[in-house]
Amino acid sequence: MIETCSEIMAHAYNLNMITARDGNISVRWESQPFWFITPAGVRKQHLQPAMWKKISVSRYENGDPIILDYTPMSESLIPSSEYPLHSRLQEVLPEGVDNRVVMHLHPTYTTAALHRGIRLEYLVDDFPELGFHTKVAPSVPDVPAKSKQLGDICHRHLELDTEGSVKYDIVGIKGHGVVSIAETPWRAFEHIERLEHICKIVLVSGVRDV
Repeated sequence: MIETCSEIMAHAYNLNMITARDGNISVRWESQPFWFITPAGVRKQHLQPAMWKKISVSRYENGDPIILDYTPMSESLIPSSEYPLHSRLQEVLPEGVDNRVVMHLHPTYTTAALHRGIRLEYLVDDFPELGFHTKVAPSVPDVPAKSKQLGDICHRHLELDTEGSVKYDIVGIKGHGVVSIAETPWRAFEHIERLEHICKIVLVSGVRDV
């Protein structure tokens, strides 16, 4: 699965949804005592599965999950700076869910819509097809990137419960793109792509101000 995620990051870069060193993904499997996250500072068009960082599910040091040995290539790298966000959203998998993918990108039109003050969760009123496949959470306000606060607020807005079940598929973050959550990499990406398409229509039309 991390092979697919690596390919998606290169795809997102080619679609101008991120710049070379932006964006991050994490993957967790129900059957494994660890999860993976993309490393910091690596150009996404050159991201390789062997570069990913492996994180313990149950072993902690000073309150943070322990980073596990993975490959020689990953040893010199550190986890994405959005590690606190992913760690919060990957804490618990609900019963019956085998995998969880958390994807954070900076799609241009969605980020522009957030900057303009458009309420993403209300776009379904004008574009009902958006709601057929993607549930958009109320957007997160302007909070510091790379912070535990961001992870806590995204957790709350996506409405993850104590058992790991989630109500929404995607949440916008003012000035900082979006976070999507799904069972597969492509489904997580499609939530972002679908919302980006609608935001582009809205901004190009110039009709909706808020």
